[in-house]
Amino acid sequence: MILSSLHLENFKKYTHFDIEFGEGLIGIIGKNGSGKSTIFEAILFALYGEAKIRGNKELIRNANVSTKDGVVVELLFEFESIIYRVVREFRGKALTANAKLFKNEELITSGAKEVTREIVRLTKMGKDAFMHTLFASQKELTSLSSLKPEERKKMIRKLLGLEKIDFVENSLVEKSRQLKREIDAFKEVLLGDEEVAQKHEQIQTHNADKEALAKEEKIKTEELEHIKQRELHIKKELGEFAKTKEQKQKLFSEFELAQHSHDSEVMNQVKLTAELHQLEHKYAEFKKLEPLKTEFVALQEQLKKEEQNREAFIKKEGILKEQKALADEWHKSKADIQLLEKECEMYEQYLFDAKNLNQELSIRQDNIEAKQTIERELLVEMAGEQKQIDVTNEKIANLETLGSESACPTCTRPLLEEYDNVINSLVQIVNNTHQKKVDEYAKQLLHVKTQKAELEAQKKLKEQEFAQLTNKIKVIESKLKDLKKAKEYFHHVEQKGIKNKEELKLLEQHSYDEKLHNQLKQNFTQLEPKHRHLLSLEAELKRLVLVKTDLQETNQKIAGLALTCKAKEAEFKSIIYDDKKHEQTNHEHETIFKTIDAKTANINQQKVLIARIEGEIKSIQGALTNNEIQKKKVQSKKDDVIDYEKIKTALAEFKTKLNAKIAPRISGLASSMYANITKGKYQHIEVSNDFDFFIYDEGKKYPIERFSGGEVDLANLVLRIAISKTLTELSGASSVEFLAFDEVFGSQDESRRMQILEAFHTIKEQYRQIFLISHETEIKEMFERVVEL
Repeated sequence: MILSSLHLENFKKYTHFDIEFGEGLIGIIGKNGSGKSTIFEAILFALYGEAKIRGNKELIRNANVSTKDGVVVELLFEFESIIYRVVREFRGKALTANAKLFKNEELITSGAKEVTREIVRLTKMGKDAFMHTLFASQKELTSLSSLKPEERKKMIRKLLGLEKIDFVENSLVEKSRQLKREIDAFKEVLLGDEEVAQKHEQIQTHNADKEALAKEEKIKTEELEHIKQRELHIKKELGEFAKTKEQKQKLFSEFELAQHSHDSEVMNQVKLTAELHQLEHKYAEFKKLEPLKTEFVALQEQLKKEEQNREAFIKKEGILKEQKALADEWHKSKADIQLLEKECEMYEQYLFDAKNLNQELSIRQDNIEAKQTIERELLVEMAGEQKQIDVTNEKIANLETLGSESACPTCTRPLLEEYDNVINSLVQIVNNTHQKKVDEYAKQLLHVKTQKAELEAQKKLKEQEFAQLTNKIKVIESKLKDLKKAKEYFHHVEQKGIKNKEELKLLEQHSYDEKLHNQLKQNFTQLEPKHRHLLSLEAELKRLVLVKTDLQETNQKIAGLALTCKAKEAEFKSIIYDDKKHEQTNHEHETIFKTIDAKTANINQQKVLIARIEGEIKSIQGALTNNEIQKKKVQSKKDDVIDYEKIKTALAEFKTKLNAKIAPRISGLASSMYANITKGKYQHIEVSNDFDFFIYDEGKKYPIERFSGGEVDLANLVLRIAISKTLTELSGASSVEFLAFDEVFGSQDESRRMQILEAFHTIKEQYRQIFLISHETEIKEMFERVVEL
């Protein structure tokens, strides 16, 4: 795998950026902060959809663009002679992720997660493995020799991904300890063999007690059933007694009811007979007074007619008085209307004059505003000229203060002999130019103000005239309202008078005699009490027929009830009921019922004992069952501990074999490159299983710390490359053909930088691309291709 090109849009500091990588030793050169490391962050992001360090997605977007602008990273790379193009985008305010992967420009998958899975499948490396395999920094190179052995071992194991095996191994150890603690805890609660045997004996004892109680309960239940049968027989006898008693009581109640009804009807017969005698006497009296009824009705009709005549007479008198008052109001209203009409004759003329005056006022107001505009313009011009005068006078005063050595206010050269001429020239400018203009503007201003004052005086007179005319119009408008009301009132009076005349014609038909009216009232007063008494008798006599009918029906009821009483009495005496025997049977039933309750309570008590024994048996059985379940759990945990121990042993063997393979492989690769770089001076670098480094010098092994800084730098370089190659072999990603180093020169002096560059030139044939990121611009001539940022 090699990198071909990279395209960035709004990614971190890059708004728009394109780069072609090429092959060979490639230098990425630029000052600190120019975005060198950002290029490889973008490569990592394109492949795996994540930044080098996970964090807020918003930090990926360029700070100078809006949330509407998307983030685009496009990487073109070659893998096993096939061209791949991966495109990743973040769109919108929420930075929604999307991705596409092309193979020879044909889309093979899309979606952020789907593209990442395809890249991992293709390269056989995840993000962390890719970083550790292909990217190295100065810090990593220096740490290989400068760290303490334990820390160096930890760093290399992390690079190789072995810390994951350590994590699994530690997890297994902790899990085994936890399981052993749980097994020990279970031992505290599990039952011993003696306790289990004891509980089985308890269950047998309880079962024997339960069987004895059940047998006794069965005998008592049979006795209880026999007593209940006797109780049912007695209960049946009591039912018969109760039924007979109830029947006898019912017949006695019916006999008493019939006797009471008979006595009540006899009393009613006496009452109706007395009422009948009274009504027959009142009937005789009614027949004597009956002729008065016709006489009273005729008198009532005559009196009613006379009352109507009297009401018509009174109404006629009132209308005549009203007609006289209406005539006076009619004449007065007509005179008021004529007067108001005369006072409103000038209304239209006044409206016309007011309209004309309003137009004249508008014209004068426009003229005044025009004069005010001219006045403001003149004041502005005067202020401008006055400012020029003040500026020039200030220049004159400054020149007089400084004397002939002062600089010209125009060209800034010393005045010397021109001093007096400049002073005089400035004074003439003030007097002959600006002051004349100010005086001329003052004359014009005075003239404009005079004209404006005349216009304002004319406007004031017109306004007074308009106000007087407006008041007249308002007075007339008020009188017009009064005129309208007066006409409405005049029409009302006129219509009322016409209506009264029509009503008087109708009232002329009625004639009223007051003497006749009084005589009729006197006769009515004398006859009315007799008529009321007659009506009272007539109302009471309406019951005469009803009373006769009720009396006849009552006589029939008395006869019927007498026969009913006799029959009920005979039926009551015919029923035989022994009250004493009923009481004895009832007492016997109560005694048996109490016996049943006592025996039932005794049986229930035995059932409670049986249930309690069953509960104890169930509890003991539950304890035994739970003990078996817990024993199975403990056995399962013991089996897990054995499995964990087997896995730990297998992992330990795997680590031993892996270390035995990795350390020699790193040593072999590093030795080959180191011998080539040092031109055979040093033939071998040894890497121990604990990742301690040794260099062989003339056949003797020495710690890496013994050698000079330049030799150590080169050793660190080849060791790091060897680790990358080993990682590639372990992951199965044999097609990765590039390496990248970030600031490997660090603070090295020029000679050591050159040594490192020569080393890279020596090993470059092993890789199609080697990227070196540096801020050292002096070394750019050493690269086959340079990308300057």
